[in-house]
Amino acid sequence: MILQIKHLSVSYKGKDGYVEALKNISFDVKEGEILGIIGESGSGKSTIAFSILDLLPQDCSKKGNVIFKGKDIFKLKNEELEELRGRGMSMVFQEPAATFNPVLSIGYQFRELLLCKLPNLNNEEIEKIITDSLSQVHLAQVERVINSYPHQLSTGQLQRISLSFTIALKPALVVADEPTSSLDVTTESQIINLLKELRKTFSFTIVFITHNLDLVKTLCDRALVLYKGEIREIAQVAQLFAFPKDAYTKSLLEAFRELEET
Repeated sequence: MILQIKHLSVSYKGKDGYVEALKNISFDVKEGEILGIIGESGSGKSTIAFSILDLLPQDCSKKGNVIFKGKDIFKLKNEELEELRGRGMSMVFQEPAATFNPVLSIGYQFRELLLCKLPNLNNEEIEKIITDSLSQVHLAQVERVINSYPHQLSTGQLQRISLSFTIALKPALVVADEPTSSLDVTTESQIINLLKELRKTFSFTIVFITHNLDLVKTLCDRALVLYKGEIREIAQVAQLFAFPKDAYTKSLLEAFRELEET
């Protein structure tokens, strides 16, 4: 297993005390698979994503273990975490525009990332990685993209660039937190196909978080159903959709089928 979540509980500090977001959840992620995490808004999907990379707020309460390749993420020192983020595991966020600094060019930000994470590279090697990575996500006019600022590019282009940042560092695990939620249907399909292609090329493992069941059917090997911070069911995608066992999963899939028929 590349990732093991053991008895994870997370609570956020509110006005009237702590609010529980995850309640003693445990699951594993197999190396090379795409695990889909599905559930309605507020079910705790993004909290799982932030827990995996230990990006949770400092004032939250967390218990349990997040073990990546034998290392407990919650027990690592800050410098160990920084080394792991990007090169060991990476995250693709919902809003690609928020990923980038609006006053710096894409090329500048890409170079800064590589200098930070791969400090032994020379300028020629850096430029080659940038050009190759942007080409691998099928961006046209790579030089124009490198010299562009985020506001000069579409949301779909920015999400492709986010993916290029990811593959440049060749992580073993990619956490994709609703990476297509801000995209139109056509662009969403293109990004999903790109994820499939990149997974095949780079052999990384993906934790794919979404509320879109169609994407789970298209992309994922297994799926985990989350409701109010608790795991209700986890199974192979074909098994889950054909023979759901949990009552909540059944109601979720029934609602999905009704939407498909309208």
